[in-house]
Amino acid sequence: MRMADWLTYTDIDQLKQLNRYYGCDSNHHSKHDLICSLLRQMGKKSQLKRMMEELPPETKRFLQLIVLDTSMSYTMEELLAKGRAALNGANGEPRTLIVEAMKRGWLFSGYSHRTQYLYHMPSDTKEQMIQLLIEPFRDPLRILRETPGFYRDEEKQMLEDLHHFLNFIGREVVRVTNDGSIYKQQQRQLFKSFHIPEEPICQKGPRFGFGRKYHLYPDRFSLLYDYAFYKGYFIEEEEGYLSLTESGFGKIKHKDIQEAKDLYRFWIRLYRRPIPHLPMIIRLIGLLSYPGWIPAELVYEAVGEWISPYYYETEQSLFQRIIQMMLHLGVLRTGIEGEQHYLTLTESGLKWMQGISAFREQVIEDGFIKTSS
Repeated sequence: MRMADWLTYTDIDQLKQLNRYYGCDSNHHSKHDLICSLLRQMGKKSQLKRMMEELPPETKRFLQLIVLDTSMSYTMEELLAKGRAALNGANGEPRTLIVEAMKRGWLFSGYSHRTQYLYHMPSDTKEQMIQLLIEPFRDPLRILRETPGFYRDEEKQMLEDLHHFLNFIGREVVRVTNDGSIYKQQQRQLFKSFHIPEEPICQKGPRFGFGRKYHLYPDRFSLLYDYAFYKGYFIEEEEGYLSLTESGFGKIKHKDIQEAKDLYRFWIRLYRRPIPHLPMIIRLIGLLSYPGWIPAELVYEAVGEWISPYYYETEQSLFQRIIQMMLHLGVLRTGIEGEQHYLTLTESGLKWMQGISAFREQVIEDGFIKTSS
């Protein structure tokens, strides 16, 4: 519902409090006059912009966590979790952030028996705030309306390579080493059949945190492997080889193009472990990367505060890893014009951004990661 609707369901005492907070004419006595007075003040974009610019960092982070979440309502537990994330270890009380948002008229509690324990942000206020959050980064002079001279588009290719992998297991005897990895000779044979070929990992050094088999395989294939194993398309036999299941054979015979979306959702669940704020990052990337092509550096400026170093990974390397995987998954296209790198959403990416809330995708189960052999 819009702000006018929420104010209609608000009791007169709270309307008077909001009028005092916004410095409106306090001589109004009727509910209708109080609402009209508030709407004239709260509906001003300039007023909202000034208020958002003056917010302390933790309040601004809390507001972004609400505004960019595509959910229509939130429980108190969800709001408290967002409050803790916004504080980011600093001193403060999450509940204070919630109370402050309600005092400003940015959050309302439900009015019916069914919604009385849920909290809502007016839809028009939310939309205004989203536009104000992304405005500083979507510089019209830097957005390309035409396709860059060089670009990459991998839409649907990862799903096709998943079927290549399952076919490979079905027709070959795929043996694994003592550490649980496919022998490198067979890896090379498999990767040559992929749309996006990779090389087996040869160098020694730390490699962990992005999946069950991430330490054994290159980035893209480790995601494919983990996904297929998680879905039960194959099993790792104790005798030391991979064996296709009935479900895996069925997947080869009956391709489902919707599975590309499932693979994208699985990636979110898997990568939320090392990158806790991945839903925020994905949401911002989606808002900034359509329409047109946006410079990657502007996107990084917008999402940088939500990325924290992870062991030997820096904020910049994590950002590049996210963009690379979104390219592989067919969510983004990347391009180069001159020396500038650009991003834009694919058709699938636009559809998924509108239909999937990354905030609702739970981190992958501990047991799945720990079952690595």
